[in-house]
Amino acid sequence: MKTNVKTLRAILAIMLCLTMLFCFSACGDDKSKDDGIVYGDETDDDFGNGDTEGDSQDGDVITNTTESGSSGGNNAQNYDDGLVNKNQIDDNKKKDFLLSVPKKYSGQEVTILVWWDPFDYEIEKMQRFTEATGIKVKFVYADSASYMQKLSSLKLQKNSPDIACITAGQYPSAIIQDYFQPIDNSKLSFNKETFDLDSMNKLKWNGKRYGAIIKGNSHINFGIMLYNADMFRKHGVTDPHTLWQQGNWNWDTLVSTAQDIQKKSGITALSTEYHGYRLSQSSGEDAVIFKDGKLVNNTASENYRSAYKFIYNLGTKGQYKVMDAGLNRDGFMSGQCAMFLDDSWALQSGERYEKLSFTLGFAPIPCKKGINAVPSDFQLWGFPVGAKNTEAAAYVLEYWLSPQFDEKGHTTWVNESAAAMLDYLWEQPKVFKLSTGAIEYGGDYDWWDYNQQCAEKGNDINATMDRWSNVITENLRKIYLD
Repeated sequence: MKTNVKTLRAILAIMLCLTMLFCFSACGDDKSKDDGIVYGDETDDDFGNGDTEGDSQDGDVITNTTESGSSGGNNAQNYDDGLVNKNQIDDNKKKDFLLSVPKKYSGQEVTILVWWDPFDYEIEKMQRFTEATGIKVKFVYADSASYMQKLSSLKLQKNSPDIACITAGQYPSAIIQDYFQPIDNSKLSFNKETFDLDSMNKLKWNGKRYGAIIKGNSHINFGIMLYNADMFRKHGVTDPHTLWQQGNWNWDTLVSTAQDIQKKSGITALSTEYHGYRLSQSSGEDAVIFKDGKLVNNTASENYRSAYKFIYNLGTKGQYKVMDAGLNRDGFMSGQCAMFLDDSWALQSGERYEKLSFTLGFAPIPCKKGINAVPSDFQLWGFPVGAKNTEAAAYVLEYWLSPQFDEKGHTTWVNESAAAMLDYLWEQPKVFKLSTGAIEYGGDYDWWDYNQQCAEKGNDINATMDRWSNVITENLRKIYLD
């Protein structure tokens, strides 16, 4: 992890090794569990507040977590750039929402299948929901690598959770395999202020929506660029945030900025870990796209192929020689490089950057010139087939994921500027990694092998991309036959 690696092959190897099936803000440690839901001692508090010293799980039900999400000593930059955080806590909306929950659901229990230890603020938030509505909420743990196997097992046992998730790697297979039911007839409100309807509609399957995306929720990741703001000031180089605000933050200015800061500071300009694949999304395209409501092979796109050529040329063997992922996050935090490609979870309070010796700057991932697109994950939260309390679960889902219903005193983001920037990103067009589920359909191929091989051959991408194009074409054929 900390070895200095000087080849792009090693860069992508690091990216591959560090990647989990699901990437987002709060990934839990691996835990070995049996397949049944264990509800634990019902005389205990639903949220397990008795144990305040550490993680404690009763069977598969998470009963408490360590302190998370609290503000640390983060010295992240604050920006006066006119951006506004629209997803602030709204006590009036919260009160109205809780009053709108029908009393007939009181006493029902809603289970949420997750792959992380819930944050303390999530636990407290859902405790308030229970107090107001009488609906019990329990988070049920499944290891990230076996999330769908867990869901399948629970379904066979007729113990389906009430809420679960479809991520890019399981789209559309989780729908085709009948794990999820459409959400269009649920009690969800689907107002455009709360829900990311553009993305939800884009991700319809056979004309139906199978999951909700709620704006501002902290579990969905956007690609971001972190940088050492003190270093940029010291050497008089225009920083990424300023370039973004000027409308001049793109692949070209990333290269010129990296070359400038590298020359003046004498250190490496850019590093990353597995998040480097975000640059393949910053062309505004993916290997698989929706066209006329259908997944289609997009690997022939010269614009898309140019992204892998760009990644290659950033590396130490490429044309620009400004990126060395061998330095990884530790190298950035210790001041060995000026910029770091990361995901938005890194800007949450109490995360890895709270005790830096320099001021942390942040900006979106730069896109190809002339393109406005946000490299992003997606998570469709919906109702599994066999769920018993979907009507109550609709209210739980909206309350749980909406940041407007958070509890005061729990700051999600490092500062208001970070919250406002991320709120802005929510409103922009997004590039989803649809190719993951297509390449891995049937389990014969791995998306990370595809990504690694394409980035390694960025200087000679056509043969590699053509070979994978055949895989994608065949898997899409299977998808539409199933």
